[in-house]
Amino acid sequence: MRVAVIKNSGNMDTKIDRILKNNKINGDIIQKFTKNSLNMYDTIIFTYQNNIPNISKVIEQIVLEKKVLVIFINNKLSVGQFYNILNNLYFSIVNDQTLDVGLPSILNNSGKYIKEISFLNDELFSLKERLNTTNLINNAKRILSNKGYNEAESHQFIQKKSMDLRLSKKLTAQLIIENKIDF
Repeated sequence: MRVAVIKNSGNMDTKIDRILKNNKINGDIIQKFTKNSLNMYDTIIFTYQNNIPNISKVIEQIVLEKKVLVIFINNKLSVGQFYNILNNLYFSIVNDQTLDVGLPSILNNSGKYIKEISFLNDELFSLKERLNTTNLINNAKRILSNKGYNEAESHQFIQKKSMDLRLSKKLTAQLIIENKIDF
């Protein structure tokens, strides 16, 4: 897990850096926050000491659009500015008084859950693609059956056309549905 700590003007940077090193977590203190930071790091830590205009909107955009874990270190109990993302998996708030315990706990636990959710999202995407392909092929078979082909002949026709045209069965089925293949 790669962690970026957005540099601030207080001694919070050294405290966070010490906590990360004590827990063997790779972390960098970066001067400026850029869009490249989102691609390079798994987690970004902001503090109440950061001088970023509209920090709550910036954090909200990162959490909702980029799906990068954001940890906000706060010195107050008030969290109203984060009402849109308060219960989001990719957002956590740690009080600076409990930072020594809270930060490592969030990094270790959230990282595990986020990896598992990413894996499950990839699996879901793959399954949706397979279902879409199966539905397209079935629709193409239905069209072929209306033209007099039986199930086995429809299947053979799609396979042969796919090989002849050097296309996937999905694309071949799409072309059959769009009536762009002679049969």
